[in-house]
Amino acid sequence: MQNLKTLPDEMDLHMTFEEALEFIESALESKTNKTLTLLEKEILKAAWKNATYSALAESLYLSVGHIKDSSSILWQRISDVIGEKVTKNNFRSLLEKQSTTTAIAEAKVEGKPMMMASVGESDINELRTPKGNILIVDDLLENLRFLAKILTKEGYKVRCVTNGTMALRSVRNHLPDALLLDIKMPDMDGYEVCETLKSDENTSEIPIIFLSALDQVFDKVKAFKVGGVDYICKPFEPQEVLVRLETQVTIQHQKRQLKEAIERHQQTAEIAYQSRALLANLLNSSLDGIAAVQAVRGDIAGEIEDFRCLVVNPVFARLLGKKRTELAGEPVLKKLLNQLSPGLFDLLVEVVETGESLEGEVHLESDYLGKCYYFTAVRLGDGCSITIRDLTDLKQSALKSMMQLNQRRVIK
Repeated sequence: MQNLKTLPDEMDLHMTFEEALEFIESALESKTNKTLTLLEKEILKAAWKNATYSALAESLYLSVGHIKDSSSILWQRISDVIGEKVTKNNFRSLLEKQSTTTAIAEAKVEGKPMMMASVGESDINELRTPKGNILIVDDLLENLRFLAKILTKEGYKVRCVTNGTMALRSVRNHLPDALLLDIKMPDMDGYEVCETLKSDENTSEIPIIFLSALDQVFDKVKAFKVGGVDYICKPFEPQEVLVRLETQVTIQHQKRQLKEAIERHQQTAEIAYQSRALLANLLNSSLDGIAAVQAVRGDIAGEIEDFRCLVVNPVFARLLGKKRTELAGEPVLKKLLNQLSPGLFDLLVEVVETGESLEGEVHLESDYLGKCYYFTAVRLGDGCSITIRDLTDLKQSALKSMMQLNQRRVIK
């Protein structure tokens, strides 16, 4: 049996932050039934990268004191779970030590030599920008070594396990982009592993390429029937493995990008819906008349001939003597604005063309009750926003107060 020293240089094994984070989350959840907050994850990431609390505080727009207080509580929680004192300075080294200890323990439980467990539970040749994350499952060490070598040389991040049980555990801990799965294995064969993964919605989308010395049509049909996407016969041809694998990894990446794009679109749509709902609520409940209008320009000279309503609330529509549905999107404002106050249309044209805001008191032609309004208009793109506020009650209240004050002066 080969020992650890015979592994080639390109199969150097080390722990990633994602693995460390998963270990901590799993330990905390199993022993305290609590999960990590987003801030706590950022603290762990900073400790892993040996970044300062000051830099973390600045990146998160939080005070250094708050970061330090949160960190102190977090390190104590982790210390209680691991059984050793954990600090920012020793976090990474303790986790890497813990990972090695766990791998050895699992090797003894599985009855496998230490080298098997190490290869099976660690990432091979950590790359900054891997072409894909691949899990290889085969009970023959020479097959693992051969496939891992050609894949890492092509820029893939590779993990290797030697049986079905370890494969299922590894997949659930770190979802791979593709799985190279041997069919003939002891205890649990490749068909059973594939069926188990396909029955779980969290792992059902992982493309599984079967590896087998079996070249019968029956075996290939069964491989596709249980959910496999491709089939490679042993002995392996390196170029065939790479081409078939690259096809599936590319498809998987495209599916993931599509899913992320759909999720972003849904989030954007939800934010837009909430914004529209908030805007509608504000407009409908406002006591002021509010509208946003867009210029309608002539084809030849490009001069503003009218305005159309982009947004209009009930108060503004009533001032124009119309319903909101009659105003929405229609270029009918020139006549209505001048009926509201003579020359108002030309003033709004000047606001759009010069960018200078318009404000002041107006008395509307359509109002025979002597009401006073305060009118403001501000350029908004190729149009403007308009607000009309009824000042009548405010002015009457002020006038009443002045009269009362004058009466008191006369009495004195």
